[in-house]
Amino acid sequence: MAKDSYPDLDFGRETGVPPTRLRIGGRNVTVAGGIIDGAETFFDNGVLASKSKPEQGIAFGPEVLRALGGRKVYAVWLAAVRDAEGRPGWFGLTVGEMRIDAAKKEGYRDMNSFQGKLTDAAQGRCAVFQLKEAERKSLATLLRKQPEIWKHAPKTFRETITASVPELLDLDAAGAEEGKAPSELGAPRLEVGAAGGIAARSMRSYGRDVTVAGMVVDGGKADWDNGVLEGKSKVEQGIQFGQEPLRAVGGKRSCLVWISVARQEDGRPGYYGATVSEIRVDPVKKEGFRDLSAQGMKFNEAARGRVELSRLKPEEREAVGGLLRAQAELWEAAYENVRNAFE
Repeated sequence: MAKDSYPDLDFGRETGVPPTRLRIGGRNVTVAGGIIDGAETFFDNGVLASKSKPEQGIAFGPEVLRALGGRKVYAVWLAAVRDAEGRPGWFGLTVGEMRIDAAKKEGYRDMNSFQGKLTDAAQGRCAVFQLKEAERKSLATLLRKQPEIWKHAPKTFRETITASVPELLDLDAAGAEEGKAPSELGAPRLEVGAAGGIAARSMRSYGRDVTVAGMVVDGGKADWDNGVLEGKSKVEQGIQFGQEPLRAVGGKRSCLVWISVARQEDGRPGYYGATVSEIRVDPVKKEGFRDLSAQGMKFNEAARGRVELSRLKPEEREAVGGLLRAQAELWEAAYENVRNAFE
C-alpha cells in the first residue's frame, strides 16, 4: 500500500457519517470525530456534519446566552496520516465547545469555529488547552480506544498531547520501541504555576510545539499562576467581571502575563514568547474589568513567539524577569527576543 494513501478509520460511524478525507499540505489526511459529554466519551463522526449523538434533536443558534444553563459538551476532531510503512497514526487534534439545554432542546455552537477546528486538525495542529482536568482524563479514555493509531503517531504529536494529558504517558511508554531513547521533540513540560491545580497548556502552533504558562503581576510583585489560562488567577477569583472600561475605573490595576516555552534546535526548552494584558479590580464592590477577547489574543500571540511587554512598568518588568531567570535552564535556552526584552 502506498504510504500516501488515506488512512482507513472504521470507527465512529454509528450516526451514518464517514470520516472526512482531505488533501492538505501535501498529505492525505483522514479526520474522525469524537465527543466528550461529561463522563461519557466516544468516537462519533457526526461531529463532522453537525449530526453527532448529542446534537440530534437540538435547535442550535449562534447566541452565546442561548443555552447558558445547559451542559457543556466538547466536540473533538482527530486527524490521522500514514507513516512511512503505511500505518495510520494520529497527526492533529483539536477541541470545540458547545452548550446544550436538553430540557429546552436548544443549544449554542459556533459553526465557523467548528469548521476551523477541523481544518486545524487536518493541518497537524494539536490544541486541547480548553479542556479542564476532568475532560482531559476523558480525552485520554477516548484515545486509549485506538492504541495502534496512538502507537504509530509522530512523536511530536504524542509528546505534545501527553504534556497536557499526562494520563497517556503509560500508553506512550507501552508503544515505544524497546531501548529507544526518549525524543527531544514535542512540547516542553512545565511544572510552574500549577499550585491551584491548573497545568500549563501545550499545543502545536504554526509548526512548533509550545507550552504556555501564566503569571500575575500585582502590586509590583510577580508570581507564577496558571489560573491566568482559564480566567481563574488569584486576582480574578471572587470578582464579577464585565467589559465596560469604567466598571472598575477606581480599582486596582494588575497585569496578567502569558509565557510560552519551545525547544531550540538542540532540543533544549527555552522561553519563546511573552505577552501582557491589564485588568482592573474594585475589591470593595467585587467588580472588575477585563477583555476576554484581547486575553485570548495575548495567549495566541505568546504561543506564536511574540514578545510584547509595553503594559509593564519598569519595576514590573524587572519582577517578571526575576521569575524567568529563576528557572535557570529555561533562561539559558531562551530565544533572543525574550532575553533582549529583559536585559
